[in-house]
Amino acid sequence: MKVALFLAIFGTVLAVCHGRHHKFESVPAPLTLLESAVAKGAMCLDGSPPGYYWRPGTGSDTKKWIVHQEGGGWCYDEDDCVGRSKTRLGSSTHFGKSMIFGGLLSDDCTINPDFCKYNVVFLPYCDGASFSGDKTEPLVWKGTTLHFRGKRILDAVFSALTEHLSTAEEFILTGCSAGGLATYLHADIPPTKLPSTTKYAAIADAGYFIDALDEAGQQLIRPKYQYVYKMQNVSGGVNQKCISSTPVEDQWKCFFAQYTMPHITSRFFALNSQYDTWQLPNILDLHCLPPKCEGKDAEAFTGWRKTFLEAFAPVLNGSTSIGTFADACLTHCQSMSNAWNEYKIGDQLMRETFADWYFERSTGKGREIDGPYPSNPTCTKRYFAPEIDSVV
Repeated sequence: MKVALFLAIFGTVLAVCHGRHHKFESVPAPLTLLESAVAKGAMCLDGSPPGYYWRPGTGSDTKKWIVHQEGGGWCYDEDDCVGRSKTRLGSSTHFGKSMIFGGLLSDDCTINPDFCKYNVVFLPYCDGASFSGDKTEPLVWKGTTLHFRGKRILDAVFSALTEHLSTAEEFILTGCSAGGLATYLHADIPPTKLPSTTKYAAIADAGYFIDALDEAGQQLIRPKYQYVYKMQNVSGGVNQKCISSTPVEDQWKCFFAQYTMPHITSRFFALNSQYDTWQLPNILDLHCLPPKCEGKDAEAFTGWRKTFLEAFAPVLNGSTSIGTFADACLTHCQSMSNAWNEYKIGDQLMRETFADWYFERSTGKGREIDGPYPSNPTCTKRYFAPEIDSVV
């Protein structure tokens, strides 16, 4: 996704999603910049220090944690990364001083009853490759110096939180969009940094970008992923079981969720629309939505569900311990918007499905697969991006 387009959509959604059903004042999470991490090579695209936002837990949940990896597309080539390095998606000089969150990260217990008192750590995205790049030498491109250090950013945040996490009772890794992909790629990292007694799980939102042909039968997304993989030296920042079991010439596949999922050993929950509104134009190359799709476009839209579910097989046919909520809503990123407390499959709210799975409640199956569009009546409102507000 091009930076200007993302920021335009992102800003619009912030305004739309800010309204709530009742008056509630969220506690802002202040920004901490990791200035000392720069010396260890952890930095944004432009060389500025990475950071995180932290809203401390309350009550009996002060030792329970949710860590969210922000989304925002990728920079697909050097020119794209130069442009990105001048925005909040590539430089911490543009980060807001604090943030408030919605959905799974909300501290409003009326809409997020199970997790509202947890510690929330939000990792702002400034590396352009889902916290996975690890290129030692900086790249000078047309007079601009770029740093591909997403993996080191993730390492630096965990290092900064080591003392707090040493007593963690629960830990949930999450993220949406590019941060959702990061959740697949890094799902098995937290258990290596947490006490063995910590209850751990990961939930990826809208991160299952599939390796599929576009409407014309051409490869649209694959060459872009391949280029990012090579440009940012992603091989050391993805699931290493996937890397070790894949021929060198095909290791770029480990940057896709569908090829990584079979190698994840941690408890995992996959949250994704079957009709993801980022994937339709950027992978299928379909630039319409019902009811405006006609002819071949309408056929392509209808056929996409089969294509997606086939690629989603590692989730559907994997271990019974894998949870999922795969709805048929026209949306992208749901866990941080009002969709968290509005979208249902059958009689199960999205938040209920995840909580039932996470807490292993007997009342919920933890695996909900929607029928084809437009069978879901709760999809009347469309949510496209996280409900996050920067506070200057």
